[in-house]
Amino acid sequence: MRRLFVPIILLLSLLSSGTTLGQEVTMSINRDSILIGEQIVVEITAKADPEALVIFPEGQVFYPLEVVSESAVDTLSKRPELEVLKTYKITQFDAGDYTLAAQQITIDRTPYTTQSIPIRINDVVVDTTKQGLYDTKSLLPKTANQHFFSPYLLAALLLLIIGGIFFFIKKFRNRTLVQNPYQKALREIDVLISVQNQPSDEIYLSATTILKTYLNKRLSIASLQRTSKELLLLLDALGANEAYFKLSEINSKALEILLLQADQYKFAKVTPSDQQQATDLAFIREIIERYEEGYTRKSEDLKPSRKTSKKNAIIIAGVFFLFVAAALAGYGYSIGYQNLWDTLSQNPYKKEVEKNWVRSSYGFPPIEIETPEALIRKDSLFVYELKDKVTKVQLRVHQSDTTEEIDFVQIAEQTLAAFETQGYTTILPKSEIYTTKSDITGYHSFGTALDSQKNEIHFDHLIFGGNGFTQEVLIIFPQEDRWASAMADRILQSVSVNTEL
Repeated sequence: MRRLFVPIILLLSLLSSGTTLGQEVTMSINRDSILIGEQIVVEITAKADPEALVIFPEGQVFYPLEVVSESAVDTLSKRPELEVLKTYKITQFDAGDYTLAAQQITIDRTPYTTQSIPIRINDVVVDTTKQGLYDTKSLLPKTANQHFFSPYLLAALLLLIIGGIFFFIKKFRNRTLVQNPYQKALREIDVLISVQNQPSDEIYLSATTILKTYLNKRLSIASLQRTSKELLLLLDALGANEAYFKLSEINSKALEILLLQADQYKFAKVTPSDQQQATDLAFIREIIERYEEGYTRKSEDLKPSRKTSKKNAIIIAGVFFLFVAAALAGYGYSIGYQNLWDTLSQNPYKKEVEKNWVRSSYGFPPIEIETPEALIRKDSLFVYELKDKVTKVQLRVHQSDTTEEIDFVQIAEQTLAAFETQGYTTILPKSEIYTTKSDITGYHSFGTALDSQKNEIHFDHLIFGGNGFTQEVLIIFPQEDRWASAMADRILQSVSVNTEL
């Protein structure tokens, strides 16, 4: 027993231990010089802790170079670290020297930046005297990435196997019940008993055939082609070898007399009385029932005990669950157990992060932002709201006639005051100066609070603007959900504003 506990303790220690590894992002290309229209393969690799959440940039991230295609994120688990790879194919149709801009990858809400890479696009000299000119082909629509989760395939496969087993067991059981030799023999004897005005030789021929067929099918006796005397010898031997099928001396003698008389009725054309015929058919029925009782007793004695059956069922169930647990453990080891749980539990924020997002501009001067779905206009706001009613994104562009300088702090305080009127409590705000990727400076108010349902939420409030207008982006999401946090980070990183009227 002690030997059994040692590997279990070691396994639990391995699963429960968590070491934070160094985070690293790199960007590489297959060549730095191409002709116009040729493609460069760009690979961005991120190395992190196995449980880390890695977010790659989406959309046009290599401007002015154009993205031809991009691959799905490829996860390469190399314990004790996680390596994530994404591949892009880029091109450019204008000759010149370009710089492949540094790319930002987020690992657990922390941004990491790759190095920039110089690229040269060479012009193509076309000799029209040797080569014809043709119209360009139309663009093919880009196919959306298909997400594939092996746990769903595994669950569907297991359900299919279990369903198939139950289906065939039920079908086989029903088929067995229909072809039960005992039930079939009784039905045929009862039919003979009810028959009237039929020659006795046919009645007795049918009755003995029914008995022989039953003995052959149920007890596996070669009785079909036997004479009456040979059949009696077989039955005597059966009773001597197995007590289950030993007839009483009275029944054995009566069966011998009946079979010999039946031969006379069949071949000597002797006609029994109706009363004798009815008595003989009833006796054959009784003999079949006696042998069936012996068959049943033998089957019961040979059956495993209920305790043994229960033990076998427990063993089978244990093996089944160990198989499922091993499959899930293997998959969880490759992608991280937290990611596995989020996949199996259908985390709504994970689904939002992994879908194809929409990038669009709203208001004037415009705020450009990327969100899981397009924002919907509600009065003076543009809104995206998840079904949980906790996560939401609000955009607001407001123009006024005043030429006074924007008071960012006052606008942030007005939003915090609105939180209180909406039922938020325990509001803990912080603030900082915020700069977008395009070097537009604004104000960032952020913090935590409890909503009316006592859910702990995090909020980010970005404020930009100039003389006569303000631009605001408000994001609210659950504090403890890492996928909701990743979704908010991606939205924040995508914000781009134009502060010129």
